[in-house]
Amino acid sequence: MARERGRAPRYDYPVQTFSDARDAKEFLVSKLMAEAKREGISLSEVERKMLYFSETAWTLPDIKEISDAFDRDYDMAEYEQKIGMLAHNFCAEARKDNQEELDAWNEAVRTLGKEDHYLLVLIAAGKGASPGSNGDILKGVGIGVVIACIVLWLVLRVW
Repeated sequence: MARERGRAPRYDYPVQTFSDARDAKEFLVSKLMAEAKREGISLSEVERKMLYFSETAWTLPDIKEISDAFDRDYDMAEYEQKIGMLAHNFCAEARKDNQEELDAWNEAVRTLGKEDHYLLVLIAAGKGASPGSNGDILKGVGIGVVIACIVLWLVLRVW
């Protein structure tokens, strides 16, 4: 695939396109559900339906009740990390095994990006969020440096 700066990528093969955001969302949700199944991760009905949440665009008819149940019974940060990791893992597998599927995923995200959808937040939560990612390593190193400085300061103060 050749990519020009500032333009949508060109592909050397036909890439699945999406007629609208709903079509793109259905595609992304189906890939996330398949990834969850592949990894043996179960999603409750509320978790599954929250993948469709939007305050301004098409969503499920009962999303208000689902959103209320989610706010009451679920940890948002934990959910975002869970779905983010599924998205990350799907993309990593597709990058290795099926570039056309990854390109379709990216096209669906691009289509959905024209509107406001919680699913985009969930997907973004998975970018670079694998356990032991550079961000986690840097945080650990930073904390280690701060602790070492405090210990050194205490030792020098005692002398």
